[in-house]
Amino acid sequence: MKKTASFTFFSLLLTITILSCADAERKKNNFPNDLKNSKWIIQEGGLVMIDGDTTYRLSKRIDTAFIFNFYAVDFLDQERFTSYDSWECGNDCFTQIFGRYYFTKADQIEMQVDSIALSGTCEAPTQVFTISKVMSFNMVKKGDQLQLIRK
Repeated sequence: MKKTASFTFFSLLLTITILSCADAERKKNNFPNDLKNSKWIIQEGGLVMIDGDTTYRLSKRIDTAFIFNFYAVDFLDQERFTSYDSWECGNDCFTQIFGRYYFTKADQIEMQVDSIALSGTCEAPTQVFTISKVMSFNMVKKGDQLQLIRK
């Protein structure tokens, strides 16, 4: 009985160690992160989400004072992002996507959706994914614009 319990314990410990090392390895890369702390307006396509468009055309967001209706994505730091919409009076249903991102190559990014929140007239409990939903994109830079093309 003791051998079975200790074998189970050490097997579990080994599995946890392997999984945590794989996650740390994935996040350790030397690809330049030009997205960190940047804000973008989505010119074409909707929210950056699991079942969204195949191509998102982004422009740097400078000021939204004169833009009334838009979709946006903000890369908050080295690994977190949020995608959201903003509407003028009359459409009071707002969606916000929360997740993490990392580079798999210098021109490829993987985004993981952790949760989706609805507020305003369509308020609902936040949908949290215990296992994050994953999206992979090729990145194409054209001047000040950025394209995310779903793989």
